[in-house]
Amino acid sequence: MMKKLKKFMSPVTIVLFVVALTSIFNYKVIFAASDSDLSSTDQNTVNSAPTGLLMSNYFTIKNPTNNSSDSSFRFKSNSAFISDNNKVLVLAHGTSTNSADNTTGLNGVKNRTGSYGAVWSNLDNAYFEAAKPQTISAWLSFGSGGGDETINGQGMALVLQNNADGSTEMGAGQEGLGVYGYDKSTAKLLGYSLASASDVAKTAVQNSIALEFDTQRQDSTASNSYPPIMYSMDAFYSYYSTNSFDTKNVNISAPSGFPDDTSLGAGGGFGHIALTYPSDPKSYAATDTGYGLNGGSSPFSPFEKGFSLFHIHRKETFLTNDTDDNNNPIVWHHLTFRWMPSADLKTATISYSYNDKDIDGSINTKHRIDDNITVDMNQLGTITKDSKIYWGFTGANNNTNSNVASKLVSVESIPDLVNASVKTTITDKTLNKVMYDDPDSGLSGDDTDRKVAAGDNLELDYKLTYQDGREDWKDIAAKIKLPKNITYNTDSSNIGTIKYENGDSEPIPASAITTDSTGLQTINYTFLQNLGNISATSKIADIVINGVAVNDTKADISVEDQPAIFTGSNNIVSTSTPKFTIMYKKDWTLNLANSMTDPITLLYQQDNATLNLDTKLNYNGKTSPDFATNDKIHYQISLGSHNFTYETTVSADSDNLSDQIPLRKVIEDAGLDFWTLFPNNSSQKITVTATDDDGIISNSATYNVNVEPNHLLEVNADTSLQFQTVNYLSPVEYIKRASNYDVTVTSYRNPWMLQVSATELTNGDAKFNGDIVNKSSNGTTVLTNNNATIASDDTSYDKETTTSIASLNKWTTDTGLLLKKYGLSSSKQYSGTLTWTVMDYNDSL
Repeated sequence: MMKKLKKFMSPVTIVLFVVALTSIFNYKVIFAASDSDLSSTDQNTVNSAPTGLLMSNYFTIKNPTNNSSDSSFRFKSNSAFISDNNKVLVLAHGTSTNSADNTTGLNGVKNRTGSYGAVWSNLDNAYFEAAKPQTISAWLSFGSGGGDETINGQGMALVLQNNADGSTEMGAGQEGLGVYGYDKSTAKLLGYSLASASDVAKTAVQNSIALEFDTQRQDSTASNSYPPIMYSMDAFYSYYSTNSFDTKNVNISAPSGFPDDTSLGAGGGFGHIALTYPSDPKSYAATDTGYGLNGGSSPFSPFEKGFSLFHIHRKETFLTNDTDDNNNPIVWHHLTFRWMPSADLKTATISYSYNDKDIDGSINTKHRIDDNITVDMNQLGTITKDSKIYWGFTGANNNTNSNVASKLVSVESIPDLVNASVKTTITDKTLNKVMYDDPDSGLSGDDTDRKVAAGDNLELDYKLTYQDGREDWKDIAAKIKLPKNITYNTDSSNIGTIKYENGDSEPIPASAITTDSTGLQTINYTFLQNLGNISATSKIADIVINGVAVNDTKADISVEDQPAIFTGSNNIVSTSTPKFTIMYKKDWTLNLANSMTDPITLLYQQDNATLNLDTKLNYNGKTSPDFATNDKIHYQISLGSHNFTYETTVSADSDNLSDQIPLRKVIEDAGLDFWTLFPNNSSQKITVTATDDDGIISNSATYNVNVEPNHLLEVNADTSLQFQTVNYLSPVEYIKRASNYDVTVTSYRNPWMLQVSATELTNGDAKFNGDIVNKSSNGTTVLTNNNATIASDDTSYDKETTTSIASLNKWTTDTGLLLKKYGLSSSKQYSGTLTWTVMDYNDSL
């Protein structure tokens, strides 16, 4: 048997504290904010995020420095972080609070701030030129709702702000959404007092305009109102937020100079959208609470009044997860935000579209919201023709519901970095008819019937145009879902061609196509040239794909529109093909069946393994032909992202045809490694279609292959090892483990032996005076700088078996991995590394 060796290195981090008297002695691992802080639900949402830009290229996250000096102001840290895959901004953890805010002196008030954060654009490459038209597009995720708005409260905001060091700007959490001010409300022995509106505004993000997406209504007069939140207290006073920014009061008029359709407070069953002026004192108005209206029964006692917020063009809607027309879940919501300043830079028109796209890039109309708002540019401070300001996202969660969802954003375009567009047409070359992606375009040749005949030659054209920008449109990757019922031309081993404005062209290989279980084909291809006018030599690129309309049924076929997304490293655009109809033509079909037992079992790397796919073909229809001698049958085979072809010749006339595809040979003849496509412990789906000499295409047949291990051997160890506290003068010889620690070996048809070694425990130049050892009834083995065998199993198991080394070796508190102390060590923190090695069993060792 071939020798196998697997090492488990580095993940076991040993941190040793040797201290005097009452100090502690342990091991620990410290993690930065990352996906590990997310719930499994939130992690799934991050993993399913639509294609976005690399967030770290354009955004920065810093702790705030513009906070109030008031000791009752609790919002002094930033919980936002960028997901591990660098595609998602996590504005507020779903299950965490900002640790710097958790406690205050008297009575241990803690965990009241919830989680909150802010992420701002880098001013060097992602600035917002307020004197020019700008566009931002992004995907937002709030949570499921689940019948309780606190599951997805509080919400988030898209914010423009103009401050000298805007990357450290942030407001209050909870109802403040990381952008609004702290409505300091003081409960006294004989009543209460409120901060001034000016004081509230000073703790907001300064010189700002915000578009809020508020997922939890904070209305003190509502039947399901949420009570004030106490942030701190001392011997005489308690300091609260009245938690009432959404309290409605139609009797308080909008401030002078605010846009039309401005009102105090907001509602919404599971959210609302509104524009706000966070740092304007006029945005905050004291209004009656439930206590003031209803007396002592209200949880707002003793606060008869609390601050509410003026909302501009509020739209009450559902911001929670949704379903599309096919009942598929929607957890990400698209936002397009546009800014159009006036010539005198006194006002600007903000237009936004929410839920304007589906996650695949196609146009959405369900639960869509569009609005146009004229705003006062003075809210941003002094704006000149050269002003470059910050933009970004803030978000916050409540501390009411332990299942509250993280607030997530994926950005797909940066303001004025790249301005580009894409238009799509399908041309019937046989009828000389053009169908456009916009049915209302009014262009000549766009026939309203949108009908083609089966067998017509079709040309798909995706025209990408770079308008302008600060950078070329770089590293453009196309993801094109091809309309069904078209046989695409791949005779030259290419699916299409990109034609550039400068006269260059490049083929798109057929290997760029993948096919899903429904038969929907997708092209994934990265352009070889950038588009633009800075270093690039073309501003326009046409993708041309040719095919033939197919309809082998007895009825017309409606071909659905299919989306295409073009993702550059600095901009993303999308489009959809036009819908059209293929008219009925033929009255017979070619049927393909999988005649094998499903699934097929394949032993990984078994000697002389083959994978032959048995097929059965027959014709159906009133005038069905027979298979004729020397006819060619062409097979198209799809496996993951790979596509293969195989051809056979009919040996004799027959009404049924049995065939066999030697898939391993096909794969290896294509220059690919067979076992790379069929990795160990995997399930692979193979899709096959057949085409006869007349171009009749069969249905797709699916072959499922389960790849099982020929043998398996792996080791897994706990990531940290902790030991008990020790006094540096203690005479104890062996230091025990302070926590459970285990190593497991998983094997299948593979006897094994396990070795371990340890490095010295050090802190800079200082060394711990002792060794890590393995102690058993057979004696003590030093592991420091020594690779020692501590366990083995000569059994070849017929099923996957996991063995605990702690159980196998019967570790107790006095046996197993211990620290043996030889003398005194300095009071320091020491660290080292354990290396576990599992290998084939060797009875000669």
